[in-house]
Amino acid sequence: MRAVLSPAPPEGSRMISRRDVIRNLVISLGGSSLLSACGGRVTLQALAPDAGARFYGERELAVLSRVSDLLLPRTETPGALDVHVPALLDGLMAEWANAETRAQHRASLAALDEALGIRAGGDFLAAPDPVAERALAAVDADAFGGEPVEGYRDLKALVTQAYFATEGGAVDEQGWVAVPGRWDPCADR
Repeated sequence: MRAVLSPAPPEGSRMISRRDVIRNLVISLGGSSLLSACGGRVTLQALAPDAGARFYGERELAVLSRVSDLLLPRTETPGALDVHVPALLDGLMAEWANAETRAQHRASLAALDEALGIRAGGDFLAAPDPVAERALAAVDADAFGGEPVEGYRDLKALVTQAYFATEGGAVDEQGWVAVPGRWDPCADR
């Protein structure tokens, strides 16, 4: 599978705000700090629809998993499914998100599922990989130059941020190194 990449933003499109850049930086640093603070002992269990998702329904989890895998597939480094991005997002939605965020997230997933089904000519989840890739690429292109699917850009950013907050995304993909060294929040005096 290939990663679905966004084209350069068209002339006159909305640029990312300074507030968005700062927020994304804080999220990235928070993930990096978590990695060093936990000494590599934090793990997420693989999550499947029958494994007891706390937030997502079976269809939502399946759509999120396939989209995550298409956006960040396994290459020479781990992909989104290898680092359990759906499990991480399930935990975030179940534990941290407020009711408004949860409702918006569910609406975004439903709108994305519908749009992908239309572009795939049927059920996106049942579509062969090349068809699913083209469907997602079309949704992605529309999000950055046409008529975007409600919440798709935010969902794509959330998947990407979750990926790079994991050890596989930060260390294996980005080559992150704790500098000046390991942070131990519970050091003996």
